[in-house]
Amino acid sequence: MTLFLGGLVDMTEKEMKKLSRTDLLQMLIDQSEELKTVKEKLEKAEAELAKKEITLGEAGSIAEAALKINGVFEAAQAAGQQYLESIKSMSEKQDALSRIQERETREKCERQIDETQKFCASLESETRIKCAEMKRKAESESRVYWDDVSRRLEKFYNDHAGLKELLSRTYSENKQEEI
Repeated sequence: MTLFLGGLVDMTEKEMKKLSRTDLLQMLIDQSEELKTVKEKLEKAEAELAKKEITLGEAGSIAEAALKINGVFEAAQAAGQQYLESIKSMSEKQDALSRIQERETREKCERQIDETQKFCASLESETRIKCAEMKRKAESESRVYWDDVSRRLEKFYNDHAGLKELLSRTYSENKQEEI
């Protein structure tokens, strides 16, 4: 059972584990603000009590008045102490939960990074294999194509040997005319 925002809130450890770190921190902040408010009220009450005159007729005697004042202070002190212990206990639980959650998150991130690195390495390996196969295939196809083009050019050249001679003579004649 935990004090929270002026009242008791039943919250199991399992429910607290479900809270995010932000929610846990907000609960601590709220508890701190409530503690501050209670302390301010206590200080005001103590100041008012100190300002008031305790009449002997009401108290019966100075000793009786002192006993009444002590009782009020003791009750206020006990309530304040109980509240502080509750805050401390909740803070310790939230710190423990935060550490667990942080450790689990780190472990999960490390697993995801490891899996991603393995996946990337696998993809890279597959890509290298595919690229090597594509290159080998392209080189093979280009050799076949080049051999075919060379064979055709050789055939064309052999079939048109007279054309070569004619072109050589035309070139030579044009050269002489330019001179």
